[in-house]
Amino acid sequence: MNNHHIDLSKEIICQFPNGGKVVVYNSIDRTANDFLRIVTCAVFFAKQGKQVVLTPKFNSPLKSEQYREIYHSLAGTKYYGKCPDLCVDGVFYEHEGYAGCNPKRSFRNMCYHGLKQSNRIIIDDCGLTYGYMYRSILGRIERKENIAEVWVHSPSGLFMLFKAE
Repeated sequence: MNNHHIDLSKEIICQFPNGGKVVVYNSIDRTANDFLRIVTCAVFFAKQGKQVVLTPKFNSPLKSEQYREIYHSLAGTKYYGKCPDLCVDGVFYEHEGYAGCNPKRSFRNMCYHGLKQSNRIIIDDCGLTYGYMYRSILGRIERKENIAEVWVHSPSGLFMLFKAE
């Protein structure tokens, strides 16, 4: 067997009357600088009645039976072996924050890093116009990048920037 076990116990951190809820694996580092931003995104989806799970990170995912239990639906995709941040009704999303003072570079980096984890990403608002970001996403799609959804997380909430047809 392997020695890559992590704590797979979970905690429901919020529930809504419509059945939506946010579940967090207890192995997740709740002091991480992006934890609260990810929870805010999870709550947004849960308020719509969705089941949202904040998923754990694995140091050696492909050696872990636990990884296969949680991320089995990624098998056969280029994302197998990755650990996206959220699972919303069985679909994985990656959240990306940014650091730095160059908004265009921050946006490009968030897309680049996020799309390595999932074709559905949630990026933090870095101050660019929505038109600029949308055109940039369309350019990536023209270059044959696999993008299913892009959400923007801003102080006023979450909104969908792009969704593939």
